[in-house]
Amino acid sequence: MKTINITLELAPEEINSFENWLRNNVKVKDFKVLPDTNKLYDTDPVFRKIVKGIKGAQLIKDRYYNEHRD
Repeated sequence: MKTINITLELAPEEINSFENWLRNNVKVKDFKVLPDTNKLYDTDPVFRKIVKGIKGAQLIKDRYYNEHRD
């Protein structure tokens, strides 16, 4: 088995039925509704720095995994 992560955009009224369908058809390890952070990103330099740090750390993690996996 492989674990995948996807990000989708759905109308708010579609979320519950989609989550129910998903849980009934596949093994769900995690399900999150992400907040809209666009305004915060556009107006807050501290938040932009945090996001940049997270993206950088994820890149380092991915590269490390790819170099050391079996």
